[in-house]
Amino acid sequence: KILCARPPEYLKQMNLVYAEKYGFTLPKALETELNGHVKDAALYMIGMKLKPYETVANLIHRACKGFGTNELLLTSALIRYQPIMKNVMEAYIELYGETIEDRIKSECGGDYERILLEVLGAAE
Repeated sequence: KILCARPPEYLKQMNLVYAEKYGFTLPKALETELNGHVKDAALYMIGMKLKPYETVANLIHRACKGFGTNELLLTSALIRYQPIMKNVMEAYIELYGETIEDRIKSECGGDYERILLEVLGAAE
């Protein structure tokens, strides 16, 4: 309930106090205490409150990672986070050393690639 209802500023302060007291951050605590879908959901929620641009960049990276592309996740993320995509693109470069555009070009093709690049281009 605290993760959902509290504003980001509150959670940032809480994270700092928690890290000082216990020697590790709230996300690290959640990572060790939870598992499965609950863990994924909790880490996503706290990530969106503490570091939203990095969290979305990680989501896009995860959609393209491994064998095959999770097209639903990739498309949903690009459309859902369009208002903050410019910041996400900067975070993606810092985290992964390549642009989202380059990643899309290497993962997708044809009309799907063209549409995703148009959606991404609308953020610039």
